[in-house]
Amino acid sequence: MLLAASVLGAVTAASSAQATDRSAANAELLERYIAAFNAHDPAALGEVIASDYIQHNSRAGQGLAGLQATLRQYFVTFPDFHVQLDDRIISGDKLVARFTFTATHSHPVQFGPGGPEFPPTGKTLSWEGISIWRVADGKFAEHWDEDDLVGLARQMRGN
Repeated sequence: MLLAASVLGAVTAASSAQATDRSAANAELLERYIAAFNAHDPAALGEVIASDYIQHNSRAGQGLAGLQATLRQYFVTFPDFHVQLDDRIISGDKLVARFTFTATHSHPVQFGPGGPEFPPTGKTLSWEGISIWRVADGKFAEHWDEDDLVGLARQMRGN
């Protein structure tokens, strides 16, 4: 009985250590993503984004190449685009992060084909978003997000 309790304790401790290691690795992955984003360095995303990245967001391209192309366009539209991490939750292979984005509205913005175009206002914009990633093999493999685009549009319209 004592041996069984010792084995169970060792297995539980090992499991806990693995979960801690995974959480730390996923936290580091998020930090590297934010650093690449804030450096406006889409090439650096190759270290954190899987080549077959699945994007559940119609505003962004699929795969690593698609995400890099999307971010290049964002950085042209918003030359001072910046993301600030406000909160994060890490559990198993999932990572949830809440962000505040800031940028100067110095170029026309259109959220999608057929949508209204917002002419530059020169205003500093700020909006929030929440992202969920699935991590596989040490990289972000899948992504879902919701951003406050209504609030962003209000700022660009002046209301």
